[in-house]
Amino acid sequence: MCDSAHCPQATHHPCHRPASAEHAERTKIFLGQLGTTRKTERTRLQADYDRALRAIAQIAAATTSEESA
Repeated sequence: MCDSAHCPQATHHPCHRPASAEHAERTKIFLGQLGTTRKTERTRLQADYDRALRAIAQIAAATTSEESA
């Protein structure tokens, strides 16, 4: 998955939404299953989950602005 934080050329298009949504859902499930002692892993996965949600939001914003134009 392209990461806008690391790649200035990363773009998100409607065709990328299913992959981002699936990744976010799987990460959310895994976060819910982690034990409380796995703080480092939880922090890493939370950042990954947040990144996936940002990608989904960017896709939604781009789709909305394209439809408005």
